This record gives sequence, structure tokens and C-alpha cells, in this order.
Amino acid sequence: MTVPTPPIELTGTAARWSGAVDIPATVIDELRAIAPLADDDLTVAETSRDWWPLALHWSLAGQVPARATAVCRPTTTDQIAAIAAVCNARRIPLTVAGGRSGVSGASIPLFGGIVLDITGLAGLVSVDESSGVVEVLAGTFGPNLEAELNQHGLSVGHFPQSFDLATVGGWVACRGAGQYSTRYGKIEHIVVGLEVVVADGRVVRTGGAPAAAVGPDLNQLFVGSEGTLGIVTRVWLRTHPTPPAERRAAYSFGSFAEGIEACRRTLRAGATPAVMRLYDEVESMGSGRGGDGTTCTLLVLDEGHERIVDATMAVVAESCADGSPADESLVARWRRATSRTATPTGRASTSRSSPSPRPTRSRRRTWRYGTPASARCSRAAATCRTTTGSGSTGRDSSPRRSVAGWTCSSP
Repeated sequence: MTVPTPPIELTGTAARWSGAVDIPATVIDELRAIAPLADDDLTVAETSRDWWPLALHWSLAGQVPARATAVCRPTTTDQIAAIAAVCNARRIPLTVAGGRSGVSGASIPLFGGIVLDITGLAGLVSVDESSGVVEVLAGTFGPNLEAELNQHGLSVGHFPQSFDLATVGGWVACRGAGQYSTRYGKIEHIVVGLEVVVADGRVVRTGGAPAAAVGPDLNQLFVGSEGTLGIVTRVWLRTHPTPPAERRAAYSFGSFAEGIEACRRTLRAGATPAVMRLYDEVESMGSGRGGDGTTCTLLVLDEGHERIVDATMAVVAESCADGSPADESLVARWRRATSRTATPTGRASTSRSSPSPRPTRSRRRTWRYGTPASARCSRAAATCRTTTGSGSTGRDSSPRRSVAGWTCSSP
């Protein structure tokens, strides 16, 4: 089973903040009878944190922001419903956690209580190849879902930067957007239906009604609710056939405004390339982006049916007429620098540019403290530098996105 990836070694288990509620031992026993439960210090402390940059520094002092009393690890919706009912009746805080890949501390159990780890509720349940709708459990990690779907010649097309680290339930709860959202939509456009456990343990299902049905779309009530309105346990998603063709292009512009205008013209013309990434003058100086500090770089990629992709890229070329064509290999470099751990299977390539792994934050990358202020990164072929921090965890090799004292230790 895939498990959450720790952001940094945990050197202690103390809680930085106080105020956690007390849970009687009888309630712990009641919860333990429902589903597997862990209450040892190391497990609880590890499960009580995410990738929040500030908390990474506290980890070096042997602290987590706040600690739960115990971690419940259910594997069924019925178990989650029973745990929610107990916590509701006893007025015990319940914090839902999936891959814990967030960078804002949202999965920290601020008031203690119970952390509900849903990663045991995982797997692809069903695939309707006619409609392209699939049923998946909320604790399923992105790479595992895509690997199974690729065997059916399908893909969800949702590739957030945290793809390797995040779960489907996390995508829904945080209203995720992906690297390819221009083509496939954000998660709110991909969700067809949800199974949700509400606070008192009742189970509700949303979606599935005809588009002309009267009433509010309850899917959108829970998408982006970050666990405050209910616990997402099962998701129905739209999928697409794995793309048979792919095209790439890159352009250089004299100003960021010119690049934005080119993107606007492209979308206004009805073209929706899967990827349009525009870097300003400073970001364009990053490894593999082709800039010299005076120009802005636009990377474009599209995939799908060959004739549709060709038409889309023709519109892009027209819209970018005010810029200058740049080296197309910049797109490949971007993908290699941030590619996920496994190449999608099931692709029949008829593209002029060979498909490569879609870009994500890699599970295999680790981060260590105390390395030299300047170190050569063999993975991205870029220099990682120590700075005073910019609100990032240092997962980007660009000097502007480093955190004080952090460098990439990728092999």
C-alpha cells in the first residue's frame, strides 16, 4: 500500500502549540474496536503534520505544530461513518488526512483529537469504458490511479504538482488544479459524483442526476470544502482516452504582458492546449527555460487526437506571432525536471515529439538540512542556493524558491 511521504526527518514528537482536548481512554478503546488505531508518539506526531514550510523548520527542533491523541486508519466507509459518529457524540475534534502533501498546514490537528488517515481506503472500484466514468476510493494516490486506468487506455488528466504525494480525496477536498487543466479541466470539472460521510456519521451521495435536473449541484458544495462539511470517501470521475499524439512549442517574449496577451488570444480563439506555462524575466533564467533575464518564456504542450492537436498548435502559433520561436526542447527539459516516477502506459504515440512523463513533484526527492550553501543538483542540473526563504519548501531548484539551509539531495 502506498503511504504518505514525510517531508523531512522528524527529530522529536513534541507539540509546539497547546490546547489539545483530552480524550478518555474508554473512547480510545471504543474507536480501536471500530478500526485500526495507533497512539504511539512517533506515529501520531508524523501523522499530525504536512509539508507546511514553517513546520519543516520546527521539525528540526523536534516539534510538530500540534498533535492528535490518536490516529484511526479505517479501510471502509462504514468504519469512517462509525468513527465520525463517535467523535460527534463525544465532541472530539476529527481531522481528516490523506497524503498530507499540502503546504499550508491544513491537515494539522489544531485542537488535538483524532486524525482520520484515509489512505487505507484505496483502489479503483469500477470502470465504465462506454461513458468514461470511473469509481475510485478517496485514499488512492494519483500514480496508483493512473497506472490502473492506463491499463484500460484511460487517464483522468489531473496532474497537480503534488501528484505523487496526494490522494484523490485530497484533490477533491482542496479543489485541485493540475498541470494539464487547460485541456482537461480542474477537479471540479472532472468530478461526476461523491460519497461523503457527514459529521454525525450519515452517508450521503451526490451527483449522477441529469444535467437538466432542478436544484443545486451538491458536488460543488463538497469540492473545495477541505473536510469542513464532510469526509469524502468515494469519487466518480470523468476520464479520457490516453492521448495518441502530442505536440510541443516554445516562444520568447520581450515582456510578461506580451506573453499574457498571446495566452489570452489563444484561449479566446477557442484553443485549449493542455499546457501553457509563462515565466517572467527572472523565472525564465531558471534551468532549462532559455531566458537571459530580459525575456519571458512560454512553454506550450498539447495532446490528444492528431488533427485536433495540430489545429490547436496552429492557433497557438498565430497567437504568438508577436513573440519569437524558442527551442522546443525547453518543454522536454521542463518535463524531465519535474516528471513523476513512472511513465504512463497504454499510449500509442503518433506524435512528432515522443511523449514523456507528465510533470509532478516527485515522491523520490528528499530534502536534508545542513548541506553546503551552494550545491550542484544532478537531477535538475541547476545550482541550489541558500536564501532567507520565500515561503516554499525548496522543492524547486531555482534559487528564488529555496528555503534557508535546504538543498535537494536527489541522486
